[in-house]
Amino acid sequence: MPDLTTLLPPDDPRLAVLRGGDTGQNSRCVLLWVQRAQRATGNLAANLAIDLADRLGLPVVAAFCLVPAFPSATRRAYHFMGEGLAELPDAFARRGVGWELRAGEPGEVIPALARDLGAALVVTDQNALRIGREWRSGVAERLAVPMVAVDADVVIPTSLFPTEEWAPRTMRPKVHRLLDRFLVPIPEPDAKHRSTHRAGPDPLAAVAALDLDDRVGPTPDLPGGATAARARLRRFLDDQLDGYATNRDRADIDGTSRLSPYVHYGQIGPLEIAIAVRDAGRDGAPAEDVESFLDELITNRELSVNFALRNPAYDRYEGIPDWGRKTLDEHRADPRPVVYDLDALDAAATADPVWNAAQRQMVAEGWMPNRMRMYWAKQIVRWSATPEEAFAHTVVLNDRYFLCGRDPVGYAQIAWAVGGRHDRPFPPNKPILGLVRPMGLGALKKRFDPANYVRQIDERLGPAGASQTSLLTDEQAG
Repeated sequence: MPDLTTLLPPDDPRLAVLRGGDTGQNSRCVLLWVQRAQRATGNLAANLAIDLADRLGLPVVAAFCLVPAFPSATRRAYHFMGEGLAELPDAFARRGVGWELRAGEPGEVIPALARDLGAALVVTDQNALRIGREWRSGVAERLAVPMVAVDADVVIPTSLFPTEEWAPRTMRPKVHRLLDRFLVPIPEPDAKHRSTHRAGPDPLAAVAALDLDDRVGPTPDLPGGATAARARLRRFLDDQLDGYATNRDRADIDGTSRLSPYVHYGQIGPLEIAIAVRDAGRDGAPAEDVESFLDELITNRELSVNFALRNPAYDRYEGIPDWGRKTLDEHRADPRPVVYDLDALDAAATADPVWNAAQRQMVAEGWMPNRMRMYWAKQIVRWSATPEEAFAHTVVLNDRYFLCGRDPVGYAQIAWAVGGRHDRPFPPNKPILGLVRPMGLGALKKRFDPANYVRQIDERLGPAGASQTSLLTDEQAG
């Protein structure tokens, strides 16, 4: 059987060979391990698996390893993921690809599947998070056949940014130079050698059987899956792209795409979204709005992926820049207006009704508007005994409630809010924050009416407690 490297396109920056060598003897399939890119179409890993299988004269079987307990993930997260997984057996079958779901740890499940199915090789997607990289290295060590990973969930391959980028201003010109090369439609070939393999439990039933944290339940108004993702993209293009550059910062109107959870679970790819938005611009959507959205989706999101991939402490206080730690240390002894423990923050039991509304929205709906997410994290810094505690508490709440928690974007936003990662010093010195950029109630009022936002949350979720009914002054709220 041929060596894996002879089958791969040369010098493809999206590909990483995790285990080399000859493809398996007397093989019966190519195994596609679906992990980060949980979709059957618009999936570069699936396309590579089909191409390699066609050249070897073999079918493809896609497999998902259902890990019983992902760190910090709740019933909400697993249910959303399960709704997407439920679509995959039929979606892959339409491309002639088989399907199997097994529960367990990847380091045990995927090598066993490769043996049981007689895989010639394994194709998977890449994941910038620490646990995802550990899974892949563990699987590669235990396999007896080659394995290649495809960078399927970014527009620009991460290998082209080999060091940690400093800020959007350093990332943006590099992205713009590469867009014409990578912002192109991808083919969707069906397998020439079709597989009828289908095994394992129903994905939603398998998820329902897991012992998970049921205190954080599903979000019925935001269903998971590729079908829902594409419907939301269509709605955004039709109703929200026009005016996005301004409306994305307004929490009192529905001005964002709300595609982040779908991108987080790989139920839709950023390349598909970017091409759709670019094409909308060619069809007359305002250039300012198209450019603003693409800058968020590509420059800022992929800056976050770079952060997770290149900074070992991306989810810890140590991951903020040196200048941020220095200025926060200098203000460590500054008196706090109030200190809230994690339970008080979790319960939205603060004296700031605007913050409480954002926390209540996150707890109930699994998301909050962009500008509120910034304000929410900044206030936790001011209300924590130490900046380390602020970082830790923000990570806990982010990962527990956000549908797009446990993601490079969330960790980069926390590092930005707490310690100025991807930002610059912002003089003059301020109490507690030092030179870290502030964001108080006054900053919100420049974009929208915070009181109107609070009223909307109260109307949807019921009124807040009596102690939360009057707005703080700008000075009290930072």
